[in-house]
Formats: sequence, structure tokens, C-alpha cells
Amino acid sequence: MSAPTTIRRELLNARVYFIPDGETVDAVAVDFETWPDNDPVTNWTDFMLQDTETLKSEKTYDTETFKVPKDSGGYTDDDENTLKKVLYTGTTAKTSSLFKKLEHALATVPIVGTAQAPHADNDDFVEGVALIEFQNKTGTVTERLQVWCKLRLADPGEVGPATRKLTYTLERRDSGNNTYLLVA
Repeated sequence: MSAPTTIRRELLNARVYFIPDGETVDAVAVDFETWPDNDPVTNWTDFMLQDTETLKSEKTYDTETFKVPKDSGGYTDDDENTLKKVLYTGTTAKTSSLFKKLEHALATVPIVGTAQAPHADNDDFVEGVALIEFQNKTGTVTERLQVWCKLRLADPGEVGPATRKLTYTLERRDSGNNTYLLVA
């Protein structure tokens, strides 16, 4: 491994985009194997999870402990960790038709003036591809993460005198197309 580079203080914000499985973008039918590129930029900007205020990454591991003989006699514990799940939790004060679909378990995203049966969809998630762009305080993209994931509405917020704050999660799924890029 080479010496560390890109040493800096970071005040980051994130722009989060999510394109659901089955959506057609720039003549590409989005699925587990096929994702749109970034040209034109609207391939992603039309699918922004607007105004994500916070985004936190959390990893979960399976740990297996082995007894390993020591040179001096006896045994020591040797833990082996296997990455089980990566979960990104975001908050926003803006809702969308996709969040409304998840909140009310609708069969499809709602259309203004068209009624649907609530709780018609047994899934509490929508699969698709997410693009997370981390930006520094001047708005320059410094990192780009693209992953296949499950989008869930963890908390739709409360009704009351204050603006509703939604909490959503993106659960990373294994895919050969998942990529990370250090941009600047």
C-alpha cells in the first residue's frame, strides 16, 4: 500500500440520486445489470432525493472468533469480520412521489388526481441504482459513489406545526457495477 494522499479537512455535503429499477433513462432500461451514464447530466438530476441534509454510512459485520495457538503457549482469540451490510441513512425536509409510494405502500408512484389503494404493495422498499456525490464547502464534487441498493422510507416524519423531516435508507446490494471514484 502506498503512502496516504488527499489529506485534508472535510466539510462535506451530499447530493443523492436514485433511479428505480425498470425506469427508462436516456433510452436505457435501468436494471441490476444496466445503468445510465452521466451524459446528459439530467440522467441523474431528474431523480435527485432533494435537499438531503444529513447522510450517514453504517457498516454491519458478521464476526467469527477462532482460537489460534500462540508462540509462547496457550491460545489467543482471532476475530475474522465479514462485511454483512452497508446502510446509508439520509434526512430531508422534502418529500417526493417515490417517498409517498413507500409511505403508503402504493402499487405505483402516485399521480395527482388518481386514486390508489393504500397498502397494496407488500414490499417496503424500491430497488434501483443510487449515485451519491460528496461535495466540499465550495460545491466541488470530491467523491462519487454509485451502488445498486434498496431505498426504504425509515420515518415519514410527523404531522404538526414544524416542517416534516423524512428519514430514508439506502441499503447497498452487491453488484459488479458498484463503483467509488475519488474525484478531487
